[in-house]
Amino acid sequence: MAGPMIAFPHRHVRPHFLLLIWACAALARAAEAPCPPAAADAPPSLAIPDGTIHWSGCQLDIAANGDTELSGDVTLSIGGREMHCDRLSFNALTQEIKLAGTVRYADPSLRVTGDAGNYGSGGAQFSHAQFEMLQHPGRGEAETVSTAKAGLVVLDRVTYTTCPKGKADWELRSRRITLNTRSQRGVGQSTRVVFKGVPILYLPWISFPLSSARQTGLLFPMLGSSSRSGATLSIPWYWNIAPNQDLTATPTLYSRRGLELGAEYRLLTRSGDGTLRGEYLRGDRLTHTNRNWVGANATRFFGGSWRAQLDAQEVSDTHYFEDFADGPQATSTTFLPRDLRVGMRGDTWRLGAQLLKFQTLDDTLAASDRPYAQLPRLTAVAQWRGTSGLGSALESELVDFRRDTGASGWRGRVQPGINFDYTRPGFYLRPAASWDFTAYRLQAAPTAAATPSRNLPIVTLDGAVQLERSTGRGGTRLVTLEPRINYVYIPYRDQGMLPVFDTGVPDPNFVSLFRANRYAGFDRIGDANNLTMAITARMLESRTGQQYLSATVGQALHFSQPRVALPGETADTRRRSDLLANLELTAYRNWNLHYDLAWNPDQSHTEKSLLGLQYRPQGNQVVNLGYRYTRGSVEQGEASAAWPVGKHWDLYGRRVYSFRDRRPIENFAGFQYRASCWGVRLVIRDSVSNRSGTRDTGWYLQLELKGLSSVGSGADSFLQGSIQGYSPP
Repeated sequence: MAGPMIAFPHRHVRPHFLLLIWACAALARAAEAPCPPAAADAPPSLAIPDGTIHWSGCQLDIAANGDTELSGDVTLSIGGREMHCDRLSFNALTQEIKLAGTVRYADPSLRVTGDAGNYGSGGAQFSHAQFEMLQHPGRGEAETVSTAKAGLVVLDRVTYTTCPKGKADWELRSRRITLNTRSQRGVGQSTRVVFKGVPILYLPWISFPLSSARQTGLLFPMLGSSSRSGATLSIPWYWNIAPNQDLTATPTLYSRRGLELGAEYRLLTRSGDGTLRGEYLRGDRLTHTNRNWVGANATRFFGGSWRAQLDAQEVSDTHYFEDFADGPQATSTTFLPRDLRVGMRGDTWRLGAQLLKFQTLDDTLAASDRPYAQLPRLTAVAQWRGTSGLGSALESELVDFRRDTGASGWRGRVQPGINFDYTRPGFYLRPAASWDFTAYRLQAAPTAAATPSRNLPIVTLDGAVQLERSTGRGGTRLVTLEPRINYVYIPYRDQGMLPVFDTGVPDPNFVSLFRANRYAGFDRIGDANNLTMAITARMLESRTGQQYLSATVGQALHFSQPRVALPGETADTRRRSDLLANLELTAYRNWNLHYDLAWNPDQSHTEKSLLGLQYRPQGNQVVNLGYRYTRGSVEQGEASAAWPVGKHWDLYGRRVYSFRDRRPIENFAGFQYRASCWGVRLVIRDSVSNRSGTRDTGWYLQLELKGLSSVGSGADSFLQGSIQGYSPP
C-alpha cells in the first residue's frame, strides 16, 4: 500500500501529536506491499535560505526529543537541489540532516555520488564522493565535496579531469579545488598535473575555466630547444581584464641566457584599438647585456573624420631578432619603424601629419644608405568635382628630412591640376593636367645651391573599355575583355642638383606601370613621353560575381628616351618597358593559381617572376607550392603543407630553398595529435638566423590539456604565419 504523507514535527509540538504521527508511520511499516516514497515538508524550525524542503521515504522513526530518522529510498528536494540516500537522520538540536548509504546529489550544475553526507543551514557536504559537472565536461573524485554557497563547490583531496569516463589521460591532483559555477572558474591549490600517470608539473596555485568563454588563467606551456639559446620553457598566463581588454604575460626561461619576461596588452573601444607588446631579458648570460624589445600599434578615431595611428618598435641591440625571433623572415628585418600619424579624410580634403623615424638593424649598411627621419611630414590633398565631369585637384606636402650623414633639410611641394572624367557604361576617358613645383631648403647641401627647386607640367590621358558577354548554360558565366590605355607626357628638367631623400625605383608591377612618375618619391620626376597599353580578361559567376579567372598583360612604349636618373642609376635606353603579365585562377574546385611575370623583351629574359599554387579544401587542409625570382638577387622555391592524417593526426611542413645559394633557407616539420581531451604538437625547425648565413636548429613541444585554457595557442599562431592559408580547426 502507499506510504503516508509525512510532515516532520516542530520540536516544540505537543507529545500527543507526535504519537499520532508515530502511529501513522507504524501503519506504513506494517503494510505487506513495498512502501513507495511519499512527499513531506521539512521541520519549520530548520532555517533553509533556499526555500522549503520536501522529502519522502518508506519508514519513519521519531524520538521524543524530535530527532527523526527516515529510511528506505529516501528523496530530499531543496530549492532545485535533489538528494537520494538509503537512510536520513534529522537532529532536532543541531538542525542538521545526515545522509547515509549510497548518497546521490544533483543540482543544475553538479552531480555527486558518495558514501555519506550531511545538509544544514551551511549547505551540503559529502565524503568519498565522485562528482560530475553538468554544464561542462569536468569530473573526478574527492575526499569531501562541499556546497557551502549557491554556485560554489569546494573539493578536498581531489582528482579532476575533463576527459570522458574511462579515458582519464590527464588529471589535476590537488589539495583543494574550488569551482565557481557562476563565474565559470576553477581554482586549485597545491596541484600536480599528471599526464598518462606521470606527474609533469607542480603548481602551488592554478586557475582554469569551466567554459569555453575567454577567462583569466594559465595557457598551454611550450617546451623547446634552440642552438642559439639552449633549452626553453614558456608558461603564458592570460588575464581577462575586461570584455574589451586583456593581458598575456609570458615568462620564458632560456637555459643559456636566463629568464625573459614578455607581455602583450590589448585594448578595444568604440573609438579605437591598440596593442602594446614587450620583452625584457635582464643580464643575458651570452652577451652580458640587458636585452629588450617593445612594440606598439594603436588606432584612435576622433570626431569629424579625424584619426590617429601609431606603429612603433624598438630593440636594445641590432642582433635581437637574430637571437630571439622565429624564422628567417623576422631575422632579416632591416629597419624598425617609429611612425605616428594624424589625419582627416573628408569628401573634399585629406589632411595628414606624420612623424617617422627608423631604427637600423643592419650593421653593414653604410650611414649614407640609411633612411631619413621625417620630422614632420605634413600633407594636404583636395579634389573638387563638378556635375559636368570637369574637376580640379591639389596635392601638397612639407617634409623635414633629418639624418646625421649627408644633406638634410626641408622639401616643399605643391601640385595643382585640372581633370575631366567622362564615364559611360562600359567606358571611361580621363584626361588630366597638373603643374608640379618643388623647392628645398638644405643644410650640408652636396652642391652650392642650398635652395634648389623644380617646376614642370604633367599631362596624362587614361581610358578603358569593358566588353562583356554571358556564356555557359543559362548564362551562368560572365566573360569580360577590358583594354586600357594610358598616355603620360612630362618634359625633361635637369634635376641633378636635387638631393635624394626618399626616392627610389619601384618593383615592376601594374601599379608602377600606370604611374605618371616612374619613381617612388618626389625627389625625381622622370621625363616621359609614354603610351601604356594593357588588356584584362575575366571570367565570373554571373549571379554572385565570384571571379574564376583574371589574366592581364601590359607594356609601356617610350616615344623618347628618358634622361632623368637617380645617382648611380643606369639610363634605360629601351623603347619598350618590361612586359608585365598577371594570372589569377580559381576555376577548379579548391585550386588557386597566382602568377606574376616581368619579361625583358630586348634581352629576352625574365626580370622578375612569382608563381604560387594552392590546394585548400578546408582551413586545416592546405598545400602550397611557390617560386620567386628576381634577376641578380633572389631565386627561391617553397613548399608547405598542413594536412590531417586519420582521425587524430595532423602533419605540417615547410621548405624554402635558395637556388642561388644552393641551400635551404628554412625547413620545418611537425605533427599534432588530437585526442578527446588533450593534444600535443611537435615542430622541428632548421633556418638561417642572421645575414651572414648562420643557422639555428631547434624543436618546440606543446602539450594542450583541454579544459585548462580557453585562448588560442602560440603553435597555432606560428603555423598560421608559416603556412599560407592555414587556419586551426
